[in-house]
Amino acid sequence: MSDRVVDRAAAHATPAELAVRDWLLAGLSFATGIYEAICFLTFGKVFTAAQTGNLVLLGIGVEGTRQPAGPNPVTVIISLVAFAAGAALATPIIKAFDGDKETPDEKIFHAWPRRVTLALAVALILQAAFLAVWVTAASPASLAYTLMALSALALGLQANAIRGLHVPGVSTTAFTATYIDLFSGLATWSLTAHSARRLATTMVSMAAGAFLGDWMLGHAHRYAPVVPVAVTAAVIAIAWLALKPRAASGPAGQQSLPAP
Repeated sequence: MSDRVVDRAAAHATPAELAVRDWLLAGLSFATGIYEAICFLTFGKVFTAAQTGNLVLLGIGVEGTRQPAGPNPVTVIISLVAFAAGAALATPIIKAFDGDKETPDEKIFHAWPRRVTLALAVALILQAAFLAVWVTAASPASLAYTLMALSALALGLQANAIRGLHVPGVSTTAFTATYIDLFSGLATWSLTAHSARRLATTMVSMAAGAFLGDWMLGHAHRYAPVVPVAVTAAVIAIAWLALKPRAASGPAGQQSLPAP
């Protein structure tokens, strides 16, 4: 994937812009890891973002293996459907604000288009709703269906929004392709140091998020979803302020005039 998908930002972005963008992607991956840990450990064997895993769990559940050895197939189906709905919802949001894309006539460059930030803002609202339900519920596990729907809907939105950045090998919600890209690229010496660092950082961030999510459940259960909401909000704010649209430059690193 890294060899076939073009990183559109690399043609015009400065090294500082690329670094900010990559750290924002790592932040979203970190938040995703927290949600995965919270939902998997609280609601049984189900993922909120890793839908490949959910398809496997669905097959196991349909066969008849139930909790604790197997999943609750209803919860798995809710996650699959809600994630798909979130991805679908992101499409009209992105298209509605598609006017901020780079055009040959205007030569306006966007390392992180506003439409991506707006889609993430909708996802943040859903995450805030997840947090509100979680902290007010006497037992969050008893509201598994509602909470899984909110989380998967938000992450489906996030996944489709991040696809619009066209960053090779990175989605912030699924990492099988990232894993393949990293190690196949290392084996063939086809990755730049920057690309390898970006792929590795997003994967490590996901694992670190899962670690923190597990820790929060054990030590600050009531506030476990606070961190991913805060991280997503920070990503939105930083992207809006630090990656503003501007006039496209030539090779990466050259100065450019601000966009009108």
